[in-house]
Formats: sequence, C-alpha cells, structure tokens
Amino acid sequence: YLATHPGIDAVSFTGSTAVGSRLVKACGKLGREISCEMGGKNPILVMDDARLDLAVEGALWGGFGTTGQRCTAASRLIVDAGVYDEFLKKFITAAGRLKLGNGCDAGVDVGPLVSEAQMEKVLGYIDTGVSEGARIALGGKRRAEGRLGLGWFIEPTVFTNVAPEMRIAQEEIFGPVVAVIKANGLDDAIKIANGVKYGLSSS
Repeated sequence: YLATHPGIDAVSFTGSTAVGSRLVKACGKLGREISCEMGGKNPILVMDDARLDLAVEGALWGGFGTTGQRCTAASRLIVDAGVYDEFLKKFITAAGRLKLGNGCDAGVDVGPLVSEAQMEKVLGYIDTGVSEGARIALGGKRRAEGRLGLGWFIEPTVFTNVAPEMRIAQEEIFGPVVAVIKANGLDDAIKIANGVKYGLSSS
C-alpha cells in the first residue's frame, strides 16, 4: 500500500529478494523510481600495498560488527596472494580475541543472533562451507556455556580455502561468518568481487 500510494514519489527498500521483486514490479507499473538492497555479499579487497593493521581492523568490524547481521556486513575478504598469509594470520588472531556476550555490556564485541531460527540457518551455512571444501580457520560452533546459553551465540567464524563459486562466498549468511578468498592481483580481485550471482539470498 505504501509503495504504491499516490503520495509517494520514490521507494527505497531493504529486505528479502522476494519482497523486493514484488515492489520492483509494482513500482514499474507506476513508473515510480525504486532502489532495492535485497541481500548483499559485500567484499573488502586487500591488495599488496595495503596497510595491513588498518585492513584487519576494517575487516574485523566489517565482518563481525553487529554479529554480521546487517546488509552492509563485509562477509567476503578478497586478499591478494602477496599478503594473504600475513593478513590471514593477523585477522585470525584479532578475531580470536573478540568477546561474545550481551551486546549492551561493556567489553562485549559480538552479540547473539536474532533468533534460534537464524542461528540454525547460520550453522547450516557453516556445514555447507565445510561440505564444499572450505576450511574453518576459526570458530564455527555455537557457544552455550554459562550466560551464553541464554541466547543464540555463534563464535566469530573465518573460512579459508574458499572458492568464489561456493555458497558461503555467494549468499548472504547474516551472521558472524567471513569467507577469505585469495586473489592474484587487482583485476582478479575485482572479477571475484563482481562474481556474485544476485537473487540467491532469502534473508
């Protein structure tokens, strides 16, 4: 109703692919401008001239801030082969220091997933990543000891040995899961970044 109301000049939508597609059709019939964000697989490119400590900091909060539950989460790190090993070591060390807990508490870095259903979806993606041949370099499990058992917590998870066509590198997971992909120079990194086939995500 709101998107097709005569008092509306343009629509901006963030949400599922299914709803976005319906809105595009509705606005198209009216000749109404619409911009949709229907699931993202946002990359950070780290090239061999990067300031690695700064790149690690950006990648850390890009991937794990708000538990990865935002449309702009950087869930793909595309790293040049020349700095891949050094970057990965620094990134895994930093991610391993992140503290899980109540997101409102001081000193907590990563909060819970929004629901049990979302937690199960994220764990399903982690299983899929392993089955497709990616390697868990950090995390990958639910945490439920002590107070963490009161919520839906998954450890910050880092995948390596990721091929660009894997589902964990293509689909929006909406959780604390980051895929690290090796690239051979800038042109290859850009090709990988642009290689996501949109419309797969249902989140």
